[in-house]
Amino acid sequence: MIRARLGEIELGDLLRTLEGSRKNAVISVSCPKLSGRIHVREGKIAYIQTQPGPHLGEYLVRFDYLTLEQVQALVKYQQQENPGTPLGLLALQQQLVTDDELSEVLRAQILEALATLLAQQEGELVAEPPPADVSQVLLPGATDTSAMLIEALRRLDEWRRGRVEPETVLRLAGDPTRHPLSPDAWTVLGVIDGIRRARSVALACDLPEEQVYHLLYELKSRGILSEAEVRPQDPLLLVLADSNLVRRLLLVTLERHRYRVMLPPDLDSARRILEHNQVQGALLEGADLTGKVRHLRATPGGRFIPIWLIAQEPPRGFWVRNARVAHIPKPFGEADLLQALSSIKRPT
Repeated sequence: MIRARLGEIELGDLLRTLEGSRKNAVISVSCPKLSGRIHVREGKIAYIQTQPGPHLGEYLVRFDYLTLEQVQALVKYQQQENPGTPLGLLALQQQLVTDDELSEVLRAQILEALATLLAQQEGELVAEPPPADVSQVLLPGATDTSAMLIEALRRLDEWRRGRVEPETVLRLAGDPTRHPLSPDAWTVLGVIDGIRRARSVALACDLPEEQVYHLLYELKSRGILSEAEVRPQDPLLLVLADSNLVRRLLLVTLERHRYRVMLPPDLDSARRILEHNQVQGALLEGADLTGKVRHLRATPGGRFIPIWLIAQEPPRGFWVRNARVAHIPKPFGEADLLQALSSIKRPT
């Protein structure tokens, strides 16, 4: 086992060492604002998890390879029947995606997560052999570690040269055909229909979120985009969910449809958000939904807002009517969410 502070050992150097010796390992990275786990098989990066951060299931949805319902069903099957099997391998086994599709999604997710971890300057890393119950199968997306590091560092250098903030509101201001643009830049421009927040644009693209913020910065620098004088009044929603996947799926789906989403890590953070923001609805998922509802209702900002509970079965009991909650069945689809939220009125 290796344990060290970031800076004492560079993450990139450690990955290259594991690649050279074709080792299997799990590298855990703990930083002030995030944590991550890098799974290395035979010296290659098999997959990366970051918290907070994108989930592979989220990328399968963003690339339009799987629906929200399919991803949730796949994760449920993984948890109940195959806890040591990677989600991507299960998707392949069930013929939900092809090798090429999975390779494309894995590469995008790994590059975003790797660049994010390489950007961290404070924290601790621990490298140890993988647990015996973890799959040793190399998926199609596993690529030479050195190649992934070079690409991740290149992207990180780009992102550091400039980015727009996620809440920046942008509009088309110039003629993009008068500029030489990359295919990724054209992808981003294709999403900007009217006036739109940067985060909504980023999560509507099949590109890493940070890459989109950099591309928006470049387009703004060239005068193709400009900040809008009038900001759209996108409804603000609070999502409090135990499942990282559910949080990310709700974030992507709702931001695409021009809702602003806040993801508090715990109940106390959710109450603080309600105290300082004009929240127009809350979606709750996970354990002790009754307790979560009572805590939010006890907050002045949460006393009258609509609350939806995301669960397999609808809530029952006298408390349901008194708490004024609605139900969204799990697994949920895009239509389920939009139908439930249609009661929220947007300012005209």
